[in-house]
Amino acid sequence: MEVLEEFYPFSSLPKEEISALKEIMWIKRYQKGELILYEEEKISSLYFLLQGEAKIYKVNRFDGEIFLGFLKEGFLIDYKQDFKTKSFANVECKVESLVACFEAEKFNILLGDYPKILQVFFKELLKKMTLYEELIRRELVFDSTAKVAYALKFHLKDFNIHRKNESAAFLNIQPETLSRILKKLHREGIIQTNKVGKIEILDEDKLQMIFKQDIR
Repeated sequence: MEVLEEFYPFSSLPKEEISALKEIMWIKRYQKGELILYEEEKISSLYFLLQGEAKIYKVNRFDGEIFLGFLKEGFLIDYKQDFKTKSFANVECKVESLVACFEAEKFNILLGDYPKILQVFFKELLKKMTLYEELIRRELVFDSTAKVAYALKFHLKDFNIHRKNESAAFLNIQPETLSRILKKLHREGIIQTNKVGKIEILDEDKLQMIFKQDIR
């Protein structure tokens, strides 16, 4: 049976803090494809991904998915002191995953009594900001080519794991657009496809310049 102290960042906490957290939480295992949270679902708990991978997305009025990001550990929803709220998005498991669920009201009390718990969770909240920064760049700043270049630079392993139509959906572009951009990057000698069909980067500087131009 899994115990909280086996997982980062809780492994760094003293026994007293771990014991206090265990009194207000439970660990649940989710299967691949299972939804942890539904968009607009009423929630009163704090969800923390201990192990696995989760896809976060919203659904538009045409029932199309709007991809927001992937998480491999950390908060699945944002922490708020008044935690009687609704889930902002759908959270789906990409692989079998473990999630720690904390009772929100009791968790708020613990933060006042245990500063070390507050410190750990504050650091994790700061990490969540990276997801929002990427989302803003991808959807509000980058054009399609910059989206692909950024994904290849920082998420090449994940890009190579997923099928092309999945990668296009994650970038919120059409599969045909993705294919056209990849062919262009091949022609320009920036990337290549190896013998097993995986993309390799040949010129990181040129690749990086594509999305850096959009940041300026």
